[in-house]
Amino acid sequence: MKSLFLDFWVSRKILINGSKNRFLSFIGFSSILGISIGVMALIVVMSVMNGFHFELKKRILDATSHIEVTGGLDNQDEITQLIKKITDLKHVKAVSPYVSGEGLLSNRSVNRGVLVKGINPQYENNVNQLLNKVVKGSKKFSSKPFEIIIGVDLARLLGVDIGDDVSLLIPKLNFSPIGNYPTIKKFNIVGIFDAGIYEFDSSLALMDYQDAQKIFFKNQKTKFTAMQIQLTDSNKTLNVESDIKKILTELNINSFITNWTNKNKNFFSAIQMEKRVMAIILTLIIAVAAFNLVASLAMSVQDRKKDIAILMTIGFSKFQIIRIFIFQGFIIGFMGSLLGLFFGVVIAANINTIVPFIEGLFNIQFLSKDIYYINELPSMIIPMDIVFVILVSIILSLFATIYPSQMAAKLNPGEILKNE
Repeated sequence: MKSLFLDFWVSRKILINGSKNRFLSFIGFSSILGISIGVMALIVVMSVMNGFHFELKKRILDATSHIEVTGGLDNQDEITQLIKKITDLKHVKAVSPYVSGEGLLSNRSVNRGVLVKGINPQYENNVNQLLNKVVKGSKKFSSKPFEIIIGVDLARLLGVDIGDDVSLLIPKLNFSPIGNYPTIKKFNIVGIFDAGIYEFDSSLALMDYQDAQKIFFKNQKTKFTAMQIQLTDSNKTLNVESDIKKILTELNINSFITNWTNKNKNFFSAIQMEKRVMAIILTLIIAVAAFNLVASLAMSVQDRKKDIAILMTIGFSKFQIIRIFIFQGFIIGFMGSLLGLFFGVVIAANINTIVPFIEGLFNIQFLSKDIYYINELPSMIIPMDIVFVILVSIILSLFATIYPSQMAAKLNPGEILKNE
């Protein structure tokens, strides 16, 4: 143990006392700087990717439910029985049936394709937070028929506001003696919501489920097109989905069941893949700094031949000489990691202040809502990610000491002191 402390003390003295060779001192400093930049960049990028994943998941679950049952919901008695059985399941918070369909929403000459969702506001708040995202107008429908709530981007694209009328055209033909014509109905805008996801804000329209039944089904027996199920814990989605499948089989209801992970599987997988790829790419920065450290330590060995020879002469073994340079590499890696950790955490924690400042300074926009779903850069610092980054940095720094330390151990002290 004493030998370890002695080796560490010697390596620390060599590092602190520096070298008379200014170029060598610069190489050593650049090694620390390179490692710190790599660690900082890796922490910031991983934190942003974590924040992006978490924020997107939160916004999607605010606007949708955990599980959806689609089709086969045309018998009121079966629907009532199904709702009761699903509600009684463990981890189920609420159930809400709804009517859905596609249409074309128009204001004068401006048209937009929309997904129409006929809801019961009394139950909708229990399965998602969409109505709580209403930023203008009412969160509820009045007793008047044919009222509609639309997204903030859809309102902007159509050029409409609260109180305006819009026309909804659906691809359902009406038959008459004079020919066939599509169903067109006027709706009054009573609310505008901002879900924070462009896909919802630009193409989703909410109306009372009874109005939706009238325009989509008319005299057909279908009551609802789908059913939303909200859970108390999103991690129990697969378990509850399995239980619901058993209930559907038991009631002989031919429905299709899906969950929020299936709907967004490709998107979340892409985010995870991007995080891994970015981590690999940015780890290369640390690797380059580690190669710089190899050069720095190798030059240090050449510069301190006499000191190494003296240490060997007074009794230091070759293994101790190796340890001295391993400790020196560890100290450099540790110092670089600490600096990178400090600046990385500071930047990641204040990313929402730094990014708007840069955007305003250079008049640019990093995130466009219609491309990236969100318009701000979220960040989430996960301790395990930081531990991973620090370990990678220190391990690469230790690997960088292998060649220089072996080189130092092979020196012949007699030859060196003879030539001095």
